[in-house]
Amino acid sequence: RWSPNPGGLVGQLAQPSAGRRLALPRTPMVSVLLQRLSYTPPPWASALAAPTHGRIKLGHLPTPLMRWACGALSELGVRWSIKRDDLSGNELSGNKVRKLEFLMAEAVAGGHDCVVTIGGVQSNHCRATAAAARLVGLDAHLILLVRDKSFGDEPGLQGNLLLDRLLGATLHLCSGSDYLRQGGDLAA
Repeated sequence: RWSPNPGGLVGQLAQPSAGRRLALPRTPMVSVLLQRLSYTPPPWASALAAPTHGRIKLGHLPTPLMRWACGALSELGVRWSIKRDDLSGNELSGNKVRKLEFLMAEAVAGGHDCVVTIGGVQSNHCRATAAAARLVGLDAHLILLVRDKSFGDEPGLQGNLLLDRLLGATLHLCSGSDYLRQGGDLAA
């Protein structure tokens, strides 16, 4: 039974299951994908602080760059290419896998047992975070923003909400007005 958090962002997070880790079979794909890798930033990023925890390989990167034949652009002499991040190889969806490789490595290295993120009720980012957390054995808590008039209603079982639930994420609904009251920015 769904029970919204009446305190919005002020409520307590549920205690994660102690020691719960996802047991994955040691197939070649899994052992390659979940490797912890060191990271050396490219030369153009040398002025930035390098991540100290490396990354956990969650996708098949780099993804290909493919030429796109666009008649109107070719008449202008423009060559157009598309970076195919949709081919990263799993449910993490495109470019989100790049950032999540670093965030999950940091969470695991820090000994954390869960990750928390916030987004809209059908957020791709939240779904990708739940999937990445599940892959590395962490619980995911998703704070999902809903319209004030929908707060308290069962959010449903379609789209990303269904996937969030199948991935075992703990959902916390937050009304837009509660989010603003806590200092959130709906325009962000």
